[in-house]
Amino acid sequence: MIPRDPILTARLRLEPIGAEHAEALWESSSTSLDELRPWLPWARSAGPATTKEFAERSEVSWAADTDYAFVVFEEDLLVGGVGLHTPRIERLGELGYWIRTDRTGRGYSTEASAAVLAFGFDTLGMYRIELRAGVENLASQRVAEKLGFTREGTLRQGCPSGEGDGYDCHLYGLLTSDRDV
Repeated sequence: MIPRDPILTARLRLEPIGAEHAEALWESSSTSLDELRPWLPWARSAGPATTKEFAERSEVSWAADTDYAFVVFEEDLLVGGVGLHTPRIERLGELGYWIRTDRTGRGYSTEASAAVLAFGFDTLGMYRIELRAGVENLASQRVAEKLGFTREGTLRQGCPSGEGDGYDCHLYGLLTSDRDV
C-alpha cells in the first residue's frame, strides 16, 4: 500500500483524505457549491452526510489503489481538494481539483495539482495523467495549461453533469516524458 503521507508545497499542506477531515471538508466545500455545481457532479447532492461518506470511502479507495484524494490546507484552513483517480487502465490517472471560492485566483489549484502530479508520476509510476475541463470552464483550462498539459481534443458530453447527461469538455494529457521537456 502507498503510504498516506502529507505533501508539503511552498504554501500548502496536502493530507490524504480521511474520516477526520469530513467536518472541515463539508464546511469548506459548502461555501462554494454554487460555483462547483456546474462542473462537479458531487456538488449537486453534497451535504454533511455525503461528505462524511466520501471522506471514509477515500481511505478505502486509497488502500485499494483506485483513488488518491487529498485535502488542501492553507495554514489551518481547508481550502480545497485534489486527487488522482486511477481507472482500470494500469498506470494511467485522471486529475481533479477544486478550491473554495474565497481562495481562488491565488494559484492554489496549480500548486496543489503540481504536487499531486509529481506524486502520480514519481510515487505511483504513472506514465500518463489526464484532466478534463469544461469548454466553458476557462479557469480550469488555465490550470491545465500552467501544469504543462496538452489539449488533445474536445469530448461531447465527456464530463458527467450529475443530471443524467454530461457537458462538453476538453481532454488534456500529460505524459511522464513531457516533464523532461
